Amino acid sequence: MNYTSLLTGTAGTEPAPTHPLTHHEILTLVQPFTRRDFHVDLGASDRINRRLIFKPITHDEEGVGGIDAHEVLRLDNPRPGYSILTRTLTLGGGLSATLETQGEDSGVLLARIETIRPQQQFRTVDGTIVALSYRLTPRPGEKGYDPAAVDRELLRGEARIAGFTIVLRGPQVRGYPAEIDITPDVAGVKLPEDLLAVMGWAWSPIRSSKAGYSGKLKARGSGAELSRAIEARFEQTIAHLTRTLSQPPAAYHATLARKRWGVALRRALPLLFFASLIVGAAALTLVDIPQDSIINLLLMGAPPLLMIGAFGMRDIPSMEIPPLPRRMTHTAWHPQTEPASQPTLDVQTT
Repeated sequence: MNYTSLLTGTAGTEPAPTHPLTHHEILTLVQPFTRRDFHVDLGASDRINRRLIFKPITHDEEGVGGIDAHEVLRLDNPRPGYSILTRTLTLGGGLSATLETQGEDSGVLLARIETIRPQQQFRTVDGTIVALSYRLTPRPGEKGYDPAAVDRELLRGEARIAGFTIVLRGPQVRGYPAEIDITPDVAGVKLPEDLLAVMGWAWSPIRSSKAGYSGKLKARGSGAELSRAIEARFEQTIAHLTRTLSQPPAAYHATLARKRWGVALRRALPLLFFASLIVGAAALTLVDIPQDSIINLLLMGAPPLLMIGAFGMRDIPSMEIPPLPRRMTHTAWHPQTEPASQPTLDVQTT
């Protein structure tokens, strides 16, 4: 039994290639692509690892509601009868989005990929372009699987805002939150820990990481419903960061001071809860409870039940004393963009 697929909902680790691609296998695999004017690039392909790369295609449809993007198809065939097709779209600014699907028939995989138009993988949120990467899975129908009936699982989202790269990574394990990475283009950038948490309970405080900052995004549901919920909240995140990072840091506290205090209280709740338990346990020593009372039995079983409940949580709350919200003194998010102090000239009068 593949326990990885049970946890993640994916096929798990891909099988190792059995043998290099033969000429006959290549002709069979690329036949549906050739009919759709996709031609294999043998120089970029890897026959030993059973990987075919197709010649790039340029989409120049920005004026008719499309996008101006560079498209590359990659077909991995680790073993006969099983293929993975990946489409990579790259904009002129370097922002890219992928679309992948897997199955037996390469022609069915291509038809499945073509159900998602290139412009559907890019959104504009408050002037910020968001690239969305998906995995397509077939949706069962009345007569088997219909290539046009697919579910989209959000794998990754990316946007660039005012010198920051925002990356959303979909949950790798069912029931766990998605992760958001905020990476500044330069070092020395200080962001408030409640930058995302002011949006609501679904967003966690951000923590410092090696590359920048990281936080978590929670959403309810499963399958396609969960992906849509995460995608909608990621767009809310991009809108919030676009407004916040385009203004001076002082405006952030002035606008969201009340919500920042609410986040501080929310972060202190786990500590307050356990502190109240300690105070309550100390107070019970002053109360005379009969040995045969049901209350005494409940009190004896409460500690192990609380421990089981705490360790059984997928996201264990942090026991911390949150920092108090304060007005930020720096004039810009990036240190390099702060205005230099003007030298003063002392004039002495004789």
